[in-house]
Amino acid sequence: MTEYDNTNRGAAFKPFPEQQLILQGKLNVMGEDGQVALIMAESRDGKKRIEVFQKIGCLFPNDKRGNEKAPDYSGPLDGLHQDWKIASWKEMKDNNAYMSLQVSEYKPKPIDDEIPEFGDNIKDETSGLKSISASDFMKLKTEKTSAEPNEDVPF
Repeated sequence: MTEYDNTNRGAAFKPFPEQQLILQGKLNVMGEDGQVALIMAESRDGKKRIEVFQKIGCLFPNDKRGNEKAPDYSGPLDGLHQDWKIASWKEMKDNNAYMSLQVSEYKPKPIDDEIPEFGDNIKDETSGLKSISASDFMKLKTEKTSAEPNEDVPF
């Protein structure tokens, strides 16, 4: 039987009745500040302990824009994994609510390959500078460079 690969995946459930958030704060480990939460917990044999959890990221409500498969929450990871993001979906199984989690590498949305050169901004009479698309910029640049050189300009 093939084992399920849960790399970069997880799930979060309601706390156990014996788990209770008791404190939160900052902890410096090896020169790096981090946020921590202290949870009072109890082992199966009834022994109490305090579990220390370190914040690794945060989730914000996600605008699904009509895409039901989009995550309900998403956000960045912290610390060593700042180039990664976390996403979460609200789920229900056997009348128990939980959240499925997935982390993935953050890939910025692609931008136009053409970046205007310094000084090639277009002035707008009302607000100063005006944004233009890369294709419009290339048209302007082509018009600018394809014009006949002016012989009257001294060098």
